[in-house]
Amino acid sequence: MPETEEHEHWGKLSFRVRNKIFAVIQPDGVSVAIKTTHDNRDAYTSIAPEVFRVPDSFAKLSFMMVRIDRINQKEFGDLLIQAWKLVSPKKLVKAYSESCNR
Repeated sequence: MPETEEHEHWGKLSFRVRNKIFAVIQPDGVSVAIKTTHDNRDAYTSIAPEVFRVPDSFAKLSFMMVRIDRINQKEFGDLLIQAWKLVSPKKLVKAYSESCNR
């Protein structure tokens, strides 16, 4: 996705746009902390707790853990795009959306 950069974050690989984190790969290799809204986080964790969870340390954050070994690849890709859009400037999101619709 445009302007995405990889950076180290507390010993883990993070993905950012203009230094705003939208995903962090966890050391277990199967979990990713991903940016979301509190409403979506509550919905996902209620519907599929075996895939989505919120660690106590994330209680006030708009992130959730996703088990990538238990989720459909397309759904995970959609979640990454949504996370990217949450941290990206509106003009960048608009340009990306327009390029995807061509």
